[in-house]
Amino acid sequence: MTVAATFEPPLVLVIDDDKLTRLELRLAMTQAGYRVAEATDGRKGLAVFEQTRPAIVLLDALMPVMDGFDCCRQLRAMPEVEDIPILMITSLENQESVDYAFEVGATDYITKPIHWAVLRQRVRRLIEAHQNTQELKRQSLRSQLFADITVKIRQSLHLSQILQTTVTEVQKILQADRVLIYKLERQSSRAITEALGAGCESVLAQTLYPRPLSEEFQQRYQQGQFWAIDDAEKDNMPPELAEWFQQFQIKAKLVVPILLKNELWGLLVVHQCTSPRVWSSFEIELLQQLSDQVGIALAQARLLEQESHQSQELVRSNAELEQFAYVASHDLQEPLRMVASYVQLLERRYQDQLDQNARDFIAYAVDGTIRMQELIQALLSYSRIGTRGKEFHQADCQSALARALENLRLAIAESEAVITHDPLPELMADSIQLTQLFQNLLSNAIKFRSDRPPVIHIGAVQKDESWLFSVQDNGIGMETRHGDRIFAIFQRLHSRAKYLGSGIGLAISKKIVERHGGQIWVESIPGEGTTFYFTLPLGDRATV
Repeated sequence: MTVAATFEPPLVLVIDDDKLTRLELRLAMTQAGYRVAEATDGRKGLAVFEQTRPAIVLLDALMPVMDGFDCCRQLRAMPEVEDIPILMITSLENQESVDYAFEVGATDYITKPIHWAVLRQRVRRLIEAHQNTQELKRQSLRSQLFADITVKIRQSLHLSQILQTTVTEVQKILQADRVLIYKLERQSSRAITEALGAGCESVLAQTLYPRPLSEEFQQRYQQGQFWAIDDAEKDNMPPELAEWFQQFQIKAKLVVPILLKNELWGLLVVHQCTSPRVWSSFEIELLQQLSDQVGIALAQARLLEQESHQSQELVRSNAELEQFAYVASHDLQEPLRMVASYVQLLERRYQDQLDQNARDFIAYAVDGTIRMQELIQALLSYSRIGTRGKEFHQADCQSALARALENLRLAIAESEAVITHDPLPELMADSIQLTQLFQNLLSNAIKFRSDRPPVIHIGAVQKDESWLFSVQDNGIGMETRHGDRIFAIFQRLHSRAKYLGSGIGLAISKKIVERHGGQIWVESIPGEGTTFYFTLPLGDRATV
């Protein structure tokens, strides 16, 4: 159920030594809808003020024992009294007395004989102004407290840290005797974390109520409603619930729901065990806002946990893949080497007895084993792109290109290729893989050349937060519909008889670019040439 705090009319403190004036002021204020407290002089007025904390003070200027001016000065010296309005009522009309009244701290003044309509209007205006000021202060304080706690909650990355931070901070701010978080389960609902005031008994692992949470309460909590009890002894609750309150010394209680992705996850509960407590709208709204932040933090913690689990699974999977690739390459290549060796041995030992067909068959067998070894080695290289890559450092693309050109020196000379490039940048990268990327793309351009000598140009332009590279050639080109297929492992557009290779070079290039946080694609026109484009980030946003 949602129980609002009991509303009481503002309290007016009348301090006046004249009995008739006090009676008239009481009557006027009561008729205006206010509660009234009285004192007969300034000293008694101070004592009554401390006991009642009124919304406004109507203070006579001239009184025995302690006059209104001295009383006003001492009222203003009390903690947290600077904003409470003090209306001075005086028969003194000289400017000096008026100035003195404001000097000692009066908010306003009115002269005797009292004009009662003016008095009621003045009192109403001063109380409203004070209430508005207090509300602004409460909102500012609530915003500051909310921001401070939210930062602490959101800085916690794990579920247990989020929940413990929440109950600890709420207990400090509300000065509550006990703050708990209940996790609602289908079968049972128990407190999973708490913060306690001095001398308060722990209820961790205790059931939420002596009976399961009713469907009605679940629906109300699901709708974001709160449950507040100001005085458990006066609340008309079921006997078994009252007994449960007594068992854990609960005098007052405030409950707000915690929703995780619009589903009821749990409850944020505040107990007052020493005495009843009227829960203010300030406290209720603060708790509701905090419960919303807890729900957001829980969702983020759950995502982080899932990402951490996925990351661990990926590391494990990569390790298993690398181990498999190593074992497979070793276990597969050894038999292949044996097959090749024995076939070649047969050729050498029995070459005088073999006809041309037999020699061709042996050549096919040897060539097949060599190609299989190359494919296995290529597969092993592909699997190690992500697992054996180096850490990213500031890398010079021109140096990486120079190493690639040196590795391809014979192929460039044989094809009479002309290779040019724009000024290339420095960026965060794995320099070894950067060299391999340039080498694969240049080798591809040289391999798939036309009848003309290859003309290849490497370009680089900065686009927003990335560098856009291009490798353009004048080769045979291809149909654009093959643009995605060529980056798949072991995919070929031409027969091995026409173009040698494993069919894995572009797949490796794609994996290198993606490891660096970029993208790669191709544009081509059959008979005219091909351009490969790839992007690499300026900073360290790549994935290692």
